[in-house]
Amino acid sequence: MPARRKGTNLGRRTKKKKKCRRAKYKSIEETNKSNKTWHFRESQSQEARDERNRQRRLEQRQARRYVVNTRRAIDQQRQQAHRAFTSDSFLLLAFQYEPDVEYYVHYKVDIGTMDKECPHCHALKFKNEPAGLCCASVKVQLPEIETPPEPLHAYLSVRIQILACS
Repeated sequence: MPARRKGTNLGRRTKKKKKCRRAKYKSIEETNKSNKTWHFRESQSQEARDERNRQRRLEQRQARRYVVNTRRAIDQQRQQAHRAFTSDSFLLLAFQYEPDVEYYVHYKVDIGTMDKECPHCHALKFKNEPAGLCCASVKVQLPEIETPPEPLHAYLSVRIQILACS
């Protein structure tokens, strides 16, 4: 059997043909649905149409109220956290912890993730951490970490396993 040449497709079931066929059937189904809807609505009385429209408006109002109320609740939580974090309150904040306040919402508390990498020692750093803070721009080089002695190594490995499970 000879090798099939690229770019030729003699069969009728090409991807393009299938895509066109699906689009054609979808447009036919949509017109059928719209014709059915149109006939259904024409057969209804004016009172039934008014009732349907009134019901739709009521549902839209309820959905809008739900969205607005959730946004208000989120804004109130943000404002509450912001009020809790005035410049003076940061000094003794650790001694006045309130479980109701969401501290992580405030921009001064969020320091981000450690996703920046030091170009010298490849240590992970926070976004606003100055360059060269970890290794003093290659002036400090730490030796490789050796395996700890046996009692400490066993304790650390058990501790790591416990943390991984939780």
